[in-house]
Amino acid sequence: MMPGDLAAHLNAALVDRVTAGAPGALARLEAPLLGLEWAGAEGRSARGGGAPLQPDTPFRAASVTKTVTAVALVGLAGEGRLGLDQPLGELLPAGLLGRLRGLGDLPAITPRQLLAHTAGLYDYFHDRAFEARVAANPASPWGPVDLLEHAAGHGEPSFPPDEGFSYSDSGYVLAGLTIEHLVAEPLHAVYRAQVLDPLAMDATYLEGHEPARGGEPAHHYRGETDLSAVTPTIDWAGGGLVTTAPDLVRFVRGLWAGQLLPAQVRAEMTRWTPGACFPPGIAVRYDDYGLGIGRVAIEGLELIGHTGFWGAFAWYAPELDAVLVGTHNDAAVDRAPLVAELCRALRRRANSQS
Repeated sequence: MMPGDLAAHLNAALVDRVTAGAPGALARLEAPLLGLEWAGAEGRSARGGGAPLQPDTPFRAASVTKTVTAVALVGLAGEGRLGLDQPLGELLPAGLLGRLRGLGDLPAITPRQLLAHTAGLYDYFHDRAFEARVAANPASPWGPVDLLEHAAGHGEPSFPPDEGFSYSDSGYVLAGLTIEHLVAEPLHAVYRAQVLDPLAMDATYLEGHEPARGGEPAHHYRGETDLSAVTPTIDWAGGGLVTTAPDLVRFVRGLWAGQLLPAQVRAEMTRWTPGACFPPGIAVRYDDYGLGIGRVAIEGLELIGHTGFWGAFAWYAPELDAVLVGTHNDAAVDRAPLVAELCRALRRRANSQS
């Protein structure tokens, strides 16, 4: 349960994000050791209409998906199906690597470099020509190889493998293809077998690749532009999941409770990347980044997890064994004030019990 004063602060933080321009905002906080549990929602699922947002309304997880992709690939490494430092030339068909040779020296790149954003791959997702192609035919689906072929034809590698750090959805699409090749199953089937079904994440699905589960997802925006009509296939392994706050809590809790990966295997994800640096102004900010997971300190509290472009976040606070998840569905609105208020609520509760 949540004391009334803390609940009031958190509900006000949701209202504040709506006032700042989000169509709606929702969040969930669970800290069993502190006896703290809260869920809230404000605003609506779409600008100027839509149903009132609920604490369990589905939403697009965006780059929080990267952690699920990393869990799947690191899990395969833990089973001995691949080595995280094994070159892709030994893991993927030569024909595929040849089609994508414009991306750089793919045969020498490793799965670890893909997940750590140290492969130097050009990021199709923020390419203006890609945005123009999507805008011209917003409903047309994209296959994973289509996405990478666009990147290969429209940009140059940022640096040789392991000689820099550059956040890239292209790397996660290639990681998804690696998973599919190793398992001989579609990525969404691997997600379901390795992560979603074991954790009873029954409302979560890879949009555009498997049937929807539950109600219509809340609309997501870039400022005033509603992007819900754009094909969800543009961000696949890098950001294609639809989920809910309760499901995200199950994921974060399951990951850190050892339900998905043994501790020694999960430790690969938190081997922080030397030199990882996010430039000012980028929506994704971490103090450290590992394999599909980042670390940041907010209000003096260490958080480990991931954020997504439309405002989604899924954090674990190891000091207090707490999970913080939510979204506000607008890339132009800063999620930091909401996350900071969640952290302050945890600190106040912990201090009141000390």
